[in-house]
Amino acid sequence: LRLNETSLLGNHMEHDGSSDKSERETHDDWDTTGNDNGGRLTEESDMEQSDEMSLGPLATAYVEQSAEEITEAGEFSQVETVSEENKGLIWSLLKQLRPGMDLSKVVLPTFILEPRSFLDKLSDYYYHADLLSQASLEESAYGRIKQVLRWYLSGFYKKPKGLKKPYNPILGETFRCCWLHPQTDSCTFYIAEQVSHHPPISAFHVCNRKDGFCISGSILAKSKFYGNSLSAILDGKARLLFLSRNEEYVITMPYAHCKGILYGTMTLELGGKVTVECKKTKCFAELEFKLKPFLAYSGSVNQISGKIVMGDELMATIDGHW
Repeated sequence: LRLNETSLLGNHMEHDGSSDKSERETHDDWDTTGNDNGGRLTEESDMEQSDEMSLGPLATAYVEQSAEEITEAGEFSQVETVSEENKGLIWSLLKQLRPGMDLSKVVLPTFILEPRSFLDKLSDYYYHADLLSQASLEESAYGRIKQVLRWYLSGFYKKPKGLKKPYNPILGETFRCCWLHPQTDSCTFYIAEQVSHHPPISAFHVCNRKDGFCISGSILAKSKFYGNSLSAILDGKARLLFLSRNEEYVITMPYAHCKGILYGTMTLELGGKVTVECKKTKCFAELEFKLKPFLAYSGSVNQISGKIVMGDELMATIDGHW
């Protein structure tokens, strides 16, 4: 919502929330701008056209990334070396903590923060949504769930080096973006909003109606401290819907596990069991993200195993590295 000079000087904040009318106008403007710019929908293009009319920017200026930033594979991309000056910060932080404590109310030092919002971070899982366009075209239910799993695993490789936590979004914060798919001449839209502060809940919606899929869900971010390790848990489910087939796939997320906080090397891993289930086709897939064993070689990091079941029949097993 744009605030004029009078509002700022008078500090009148009664109309802080957007009305239904202004919300509709904003979305209409957004859609129109996207069509004028070849389908790339960003609030920033809106901002450039209305610089003379508005008193300030509507959103943070966005610079499009020309190529994906992919970190090195394996264990080295998940290890953080802490400098001597930052070790003092960690010790002062640890004095506030108790085993089993929730970390949502603890102020973290900036060197372990990724310089973007958690709402932005969530969009990484949909970077290759074109794989879902292929999945919707598969004729067999087994073929579709295989493609859904392929897309699901494509969202985990995109990560910063070392241990990085995205910033907590403020209540009412939104992030939106889109991806163009030249193969199908379509566009996948993404919007996320922080809908609760305590507890911190993020809601998101992803849509590509031309290619026939929508995804929606909400995630409660929780964290637990265990002494020399901590876990970041994404509690919630995403629901993927293939529109032309009226099939819904319910998907869960793994947790992030950081170890070596007090002693040893600080390392970040994914762990836990996740499921992808479609009740209509009776397809069920289970994946287990395995933590590195205590005595193990470097090739045993980032391992997964799983299976695909249709009804009571085991169709396939899954084994490898994510």
